[in-house]
Formats: sequence, structure tokens, C-alpha cells
Amino acid sequence: MLPQISKLEFRNEKVIESPVTHKTFLWDFETGDFKLKDGKLVTVEGVEYIKIWISKVLRTEFGTLIYKSYGSEHHGLIGKVLDRDFIKSELQRTIREALLQNKAIISVTNFEFQLEEALLTIKLNVATIYGNTEVVIVAE
Repeated sequence: MLPQISKLEFRNEKVIESPVTHKTFLWDFETGDFKLKDGKLVTVEGVEYIKIWISKVLRTEFGTLIYKSYGSEHHGLIGKVLDRDFIKSELQRTIREALLQNKAIISVTNFEFQLEEALLTIKLNVATIYGNTEVVIVAE
């Protein structure tokens, strides 16, 4: 005998999903160490998390022994004697690919590059789930 399906009752419970919060510890790129406040690590989230994450990714060379799938491939272009437009296009592509690996980043636009001797200054706009921000990175 089959159960009487028409008499089954289902509870409708609303599931409230909490938004993902990305956090990291504040890093001081000048001293190469974490920032402390009252002897404790400083935690940042939201757009400030994104800025720290971007700085770390763009300063890390992709495909090294330690970082096989983290970082950016743009380091391989620095110092190459190639067509300037090609270099600019490849810098944009490799940086965009590296940054879009983070699910909190929606888009990367408005690239500006300035090369002074061995320093490459990268300026770009990033749209994130936390809002938009401009990022400036100086790479050697």
C-alpha cells in the first residue's frame, strides 16, 4: 500500500545565509611585517582586505616552487625588450587573471602603468562585493 502523499506536510523555514566576510591581518609592506596594536595583530576586512590581498598577489611571482597557483605572471614581462603596446596588453591580462581568482573581486579596469628605471607603478580600479577601490602598487 502506498502512503497518502496528499497528507504530507512540509515546514517552510526561511534559511538566512550570512554574507561571506573576508578577513586578513594588516601587513606593513614597508617593514615586511604584520602591524600590531597593543601587542595584537590588526585584522582588516572588506575593501581593506581586498587591498592587502591584491598587494600580496601582485608582489608574488606566479608558478614558483612555493607558490604554484598563487601570484601574478606579470613579473616575467619586466625587463623584456618587446613592443610597448604588447607589454601593456600582457600586463593587463596577467594582472586581471591573477586578481579575478578572488571571488570577492568582480572586475578590474582603468589600468595605468608608469615605468621609471627599474620601478613599475601599477594603478587600477577594482570593483568588489564590498564596493569599488583604486589600488596603486609599486613593483620592482
